[in-house]
Amino acid sequence: MPLPVFLLLPALILSAGVFLAPFLWLASTSFRTQAAGSLLLAEGVSLDNYIRLFADPYFVEVLIRTLAYSLATTLASVLIALPVARFIAVRAGRLKGFLLALMLVPLVSGALLPSLGMLHLMGPLGVVNGIARMLGLPPVKLLGTSAGILIGLVQSFLPLMVLPLVNTLSRLPSDLEQAAASLGAPAIAIWRRVILPLAMPGLVAGSVLVFCASFTSFVTPQILGQGHIAMFGTVAYQQAGQVLDWPFASALAVVALAMIGLLQAVVTLASRFVRRREIRQ
Repeated sequence: MPLPVFLLLPALILSAGVFLAPFLWLASTSFRTQAAGSLLLAEGVSLDNYIRLFADPYFVEVLIRTLAYSLATTLASVLIALPVARFIAVRAGRLKGFLLALMLVPLVSGALLPSLGMLHLMGPLGVVNGIARMLGLPPVKLLGTSAGILIGLVQSFLPLMVLPLVNTLSRLPSDLEQAAASLGAPAIAIWRRVILPLAMPGLVAGSVLVFCASFTSFVTPQILGQGHIAMFGTVAYQQAGQVLDWPFASALAVVALAMIGLLQAVVTLASRFVRRREIRQ
C-alpha cells in the first residue's frame, strides 16, 4: 500500500464510520415500512414513504413553507451581514478579533441557548414587550409567529454569512473604494459595481451555509414557533422522536439532504458558468 494512502486510511475509516455508514442506513430505512401496530420494520422495500410525503398536501405545504423561510432568512442575513462584515473587515481596527469572537458566540453555544435567549427577549414579559409598555404601545406578539421564527433564524445563522464575507472583504485592496470615489462614483455605485462583485465568493458561500442551516433547523422553529408553525426539520424530529415512525422520518431527512445537494450542484454549475464567461470576456 502506498504511503500517502496508508496515512489517509485512519481518516477514511473515521469518515466512513461517522458519516457514510449512518447515511447509508438512513437511505435504506427510508425505503422500508413499519408493520401495522408495530415499530418493527416490515420485509421488503417500497416507495410508500416518498409517495406519502409528496401526495399529502400538509407535508408539501411544510416543505414550501420551509423553503420560503430559508430564502427569507438568507436574504435578511445578506442585508444585515454586508455592512457588518464591511465594518469588521475595514474599519474595526484592533476590535476586529473581538468582534469576530462575538460573531462566533451563537455558533459555539449551540442552537438551544440562543433560542432560549430569544424566547425571553420576545416573550410576553420579555424586553421587547417591556419597552412597548414603557412607551405606551400595545404588546407585540412574536412567539408563535412567522416574524419570531425569522428573527430567531437570522440571529442564529447570521455568523455563517458574516464570517465568509469578512474573509473575502479583508482580501480586497484598501484603496479600491478611494479610487472609485476619486473617479466620481457615488457610494451606492461603489457598493453595486465595486464591492459587491468582488465580495461575491463570500456572499455565495455564506448564502449556501445560511440556507442549508435554516432549512434543516428544528430547535429554533420549535421553540420560537411554540408548536404553531410546522417546519421541515420539526416535522422530521416529531416523526422520529414522538411518532416513532423512523422510515418516514428517514425519508424526510433524505429529501432534505437531496435538496441541499441539489442547491450545491446548482451553485457549483453557476459558478463555473460565471468563471467561463469572465475568461471569455
